[in-house]
Amino acid sequence: MNGVWQELLLSEISEIGPSKAEARQTLGDADLVSFVPMECLGIGQQNLEPTTNRRLTDVAGSYTYFADGDVLLAKITPCFENGKLGIASGLTNRTGFGSSEYIVFRPHNMVTKEWMFHFLSRKTFRADGARSMTGAVGHKRVAKEFITNHRIPVPPSPSSSASSASLTKHSTPSPPLKPTPSATWRMRRRCLSGTLVLFSQTAVRTGPVPR
Repeated sequence: MNGVWQELLLSEISEIGPSKAEARQTLGDADLVSFVPMECLGIGQQNLEPTTNRRLTDVAGSYTYFADGDVLLAKITPCFENGKLGIASGLTNRTGFGSSEYIVFRPHNMVTKEWMFHFLSRKTFRADGARSMTGAVGHKRVAKEFITNHRIPVPPSPSSSASSASLTKHSTPSPPLKPTPSATWRMRRRCLSGTLVLFSQTAVRTGPVPR
């Protein structure tokens, strides 16, 4: 790019919604993968923390697929407006599944996953996305067209894209979210509680795993 910044579409600099067929190509039905429900996706927390595993066959049909290095963003209200997102890391077998309300971004080599995380965490991005939402009250989701057509500043080289300071310089600034320790603990407790409920439900029944 010869030292020149560009503005490109999110759909141009990342794969949005990678196919879960990838998991089927490398794993068997009984292999374990990380399971990350919405309660486990943080606010102002860069890396999500997987807390439980499920068999691939139990989650591949109904849930959203992602892999290590992908960036997850909640698309439903109020999770989107609150800034629930994170970078997938430390996944069992490098594979994860989670809420059907996730949008999954897989950055190409033009930007880093950290750069994309910082961009998606901006208040201006969330405010613009909220105005695009459609659906019934309480179940509104950010419009697909908004995501695919939204522009993101792209640095001259991927190595320079890891700095959130550079993003602030080349876009509208937004103060980072900083959850309090007590808020972080409450989120983790809800995450663990939801995981235990899901485990207890599926331990006594067969068929599709509940959402």
